[in-house]
Amino acid sequence: MELKQSIITQQFTVEFVRALPQFSIPQAVSAAMQLADSLELSRFEDFGALVGMVNGLQLRPADEWEAFGYEPTEQAVPVRLEVPHESAAPVPGGKQRPDRGRDGRIRFADHYLSAHTRRAHQSSVHLSSYRDAVGGWRKRLGYVTEPSLAYAEFTSAAADRKMPMRRVEMLGNLWKIGAVATWETDWEGETSWCYVDQRPVPGESPDPMINESDAWYRLRIHPDVGRDVIVEIARCLAEIHLGYVEKLWGTSVEGGSQRGPESEAAAYIALERLWIPQRSRRTDWYHRYVAREPMAAEFRWSEVFRAAEAVEDLLRGDTAPVTA
Repeated sequence: MELKQSIITQQFTVEFVRALPQFSIPQAVSAAMQLADSLELSRFEDFGALVGMVNGLQLRPADEWEAFGYEPTEQAVPVRLEVPHESAAPVPGGKQRPDRGRDGRIRFADHYLSAHTRRAHQSSVHLSSYRDAVGGWRKRLGYVTEPSLAYAEFTSAAADRKMPMRRVEMLGNLWKIGAVATWETDWEGETSWCYVDQRPVPGESPDPMINESDAWYRLRIHPDVGRDVIVEIARCLAEIHLGYVEKLWGTSVEGGSQRGPESEAAAYIALERLWIPQRSRRTDWYHRYVAREPMAAEFRWSEVFRAAEAVEDLLRGDTAPVTA
């Protein structure tokens, strides 16, 4: 029973993170863990029921509820999350740090589910649509993303039709880690391959006009993937952050023994948050995950979430170019 409950809790955490792009992945993971017990997850007998429940949740900051005339109920579970620091520009090569007050402490804010609130008084101002707000966050591209047509022909060739320009622009961020995606017609038993092509010198940053001749990383994609091309690219990027392909900047990452399943899981999480359809051809990992079968003992969920965050940030355009 404990194993089954652990699997359901992990599945809830994954789907909760996918459903709430307005929160960073670490924030969403923290919120899921704080809410899991109160939601009695064992009531949801299958994957579909759990996803339906998650998609019906509304988590808003306490001050937002208060501003619109709501207050938490006596049984409400406060979800305490770090308040992210908003800067005018990204920190080169990294994420923004949480906001710190004058005393140097990280600030936290309480959040509540809609089911844990009630009307305290009437307000002339109505709550904004939660669905619209989440959709806006999901579709958002970062302020470091600039329109690029470099991958327009590349993505169109994948499914014999034009890809939405938003996805083309996302791929325009690959240069920030020195990566270039190319088609490969030689079949080697895989749908994609990611490897280090050229090593940068210490202190070097990739050039925005990087191409196949000077790329740090080559992401080789087989045309048979069709419309799943961006899924494959996301999976390749995840392999770098999971330690299966050498990371050429920042802190090195040690790889594990679950390359395919872990990279697939990271892409599954990141792409939903980026408003990109999941893989059309289901993998063995996905079938096991949906069926609530135990993952291998070596499977590293903590590393998967970290890799998913890195993939999302790069493709969304929330990071600056890295430095070797």
